[in-house]
Formats: sequence, structure tokens, C-alpha cells
Amino acid sequence: MINKFLTIVLILTGTALFGQQQGKYFFTKSGHIEYTLGGNWTGTKSIWFDDYGMLMRTLTESTSTVTVAGFTSTTAEKKLEIRKGKDIWVIDLLTNTGSKSDIGLQTGMGRNMTQGKSDEELHQMERKIITDMGATITGYETFLGKKCLMFTWGTTKFSQYKGIPLKSEVTQTGVLSLLETAVSFEENISVPASKFEIPDNIEFQQSGGLSEVLKGLESSGEYQEQEENGTPPGLSYERFEIATKSLNIPGFPYFMSDNSGGIYLTSYAKSETEQIIIFMENEGRFYEMAQGGEGMIVESTYSLDGHDAVFINITHEDDGTPTNSRSLLVRMPEHQAVLYIIASLPKSKSELEGIIRQIRL
Repeated sequence: MINKFLTIVLILTGTALFGQQQGKYFFTKSGHIEYTLGGNWTGTKSIWFDDYGMLMRTLTESTSTVTVAGFTSTTAEKKLEIRKGKDIWVIDLLTNTGSKSDIGLQTGMGRNMTQGKSDEELHQMERKIITDMGATITGYETFLGKKCLMFTWGTTKFSQYKGIPLKSEVTQTGVLSLLETAVSFEENISVPASKFEIPDNIEFQQSGGLSEVLKGLESSGEYQEQEENGTPPGLSYERFEIATKSLNIPGFPYFMSDNSGGIYLTSYAKSETEQIIIFMENEGRFYEMAQGGEGMIVESTYSLDGHDAVFINITHEDDGTPTNSRSLLVRMPEHQAVLYIIASLPKSKSELEGIIRQIRL
């Protein structure tokens, strides 16, 4: 089961939602794209890339608003991501803090997949990846003078050119929540090397991302007992999937749901390093995980809407690599289950509670 579970995480980090290929993220050598953001978030996104996306700079300036159970929250973001080959830096320009992650494993695998392939072969590979992940290809359209492949994936619609999403529209419960539209695209241009320089005066921490956190849990034996504990006796996978696949998590589109090896999961992913995964399994796991452990600090034990809950800060992996992940566990005796979230970024307790409260089991 654990191999299947980690494969899902590698898919998240390797495809980055849009059929991108490690080794050749995009199937055109260089470019500059400007986007406008709409729906529940407003703002702009600017992307510069070279070497088929192995060098990439993404600057997002946005404000997002979400209302859950009558409560409205607004979040401002100014985030810079820079990828150089196997390394990726994610920087919060509002706090001058950031993280650096190594994605060399996925980069090497993708390079082997794309190396030496013609444009037509890459296009066929793109279509296969899209359909393999459960999306439906709906045709083509011309947008900004580019022939774009159109497909739907869950509640999301994409128009994609050579692996590059030029339009994406996420709808949840019939309401448009996220819209990203390219307004200009320069292709095969000369991109200054300065675009990929890391800013000074940023406080960085080394991070292995969510996949490394899960590997650490595997080696520590954290997941070895879930074969014995198994799925929650009081809830079917079908109900879990329906309840968790249409959540409103601004900036995080739905990715996939899975049921294997004694655990239910639904994942939402924003990028290689920003993922939120919701799990459900047998109630006995709550007592084990609620104790924390090496690299897992229990920050709060409390009652959430009448249920026992634990908020955990995941600080580092078994090998000592620092992380800045968060987890919220909720015991649900009515389903003989534990429901929990692992976020690969430092979401607050209230933010994770807002996600949990959307789930209607």
C-alpha cells in the first residue's frame, strides 16, 4: 500500500496539475506569460521560463476571499517561485521567508520520458497523461493565436498549449471560484538570466516537501500499522469521496481521490511543493498519531465541534531535514474513524478547521 501511496504523491509533484513533464516542463523552449486572476481571487501572475521550463520564475500577487459557514476571510499573497533544474525556491515576499526543495528524483524521471521525442510524440504523451489522470479531452480552441488542447478534470476546465495552461477555470458547487487567464504570451524569446536570480535578504529553510514528510513517516513505522487498522468501519469510500472532492480551497484545485491499502484519501494540489491531502481511516489511528513523535509537535489538543481534535506541527523528517508542514486530526466515533489533513505548507489551525468544516459526511 505504501508504494501506491507514495506513487500518488510523486504524481502530484511530477505533473504539477497541468501535464507538465519533468525534464521538459513545457514543450516550447522559452517564453513570458502574463495572467489575470478572477473568481474568489483577484490579482496577477507573471511567468518567465527558459530551457523548456527547467528554468522558471513565477510571481503571483493576489487577494483571495472565501466564505465558510457564514464566516468570510481574506488573504493577501505575494509569492515568488524560482525553479532551476532539480531545485525549487518558494518565497513569501510579504514576510521575506521561503523554502528550498530538491525535486531531482522527479526531474530525472521526466527527462528520461521526454528526451529525444518529437513535438508530435510529446503531444501524444501529453494527451495520454491527461486521460490517464482521469481527465476528459473536449477538443481544441485557438486562444492568443495558439492552438490549445481543451480538457476537463473534475470541476476544472483547462485550455493548454504545449503543456502550458493558458486558461483554467475551477467551479465548485456551481459557483466560479478560481479563474486564471493569460492576457499575453511571448514564445521562444531571449530571457535574461537575471530573471532566475534568488532575491537577497530571504530567510530560507531546506524543505523536502510533502513527499519527503510521508517517506519519513514510512521509515518511522507511522504507516506500517494502518494495514491492521484499515478503513473506517462506519463510512463507505463512496461517501468519503463525494464529501471531499468539491471543497473550496482557494488556489488548490482538486486533484484526485483514492481508496487502497486501508486508507481513503482526497488530494488538492497547487504546485510541486504546495499540496493538501485529506485522509480517513480506522479510529484507532487517532490515538497513535495524537501522541506526536519524532519531528511531530502536538501544538493543541482540544474539542472541534464536539469532536476530539489535535493540531500538529511537522518540523522535520527522520533524516533531520526541516519541514514546515501542518496536520489536523479529528476523531469521529460516529464513523469509527479518524479524519485528518496534512498540508505541505504552514496552514494555520483555523485554516485547516475551515476545510474540515466543509466536509459533510
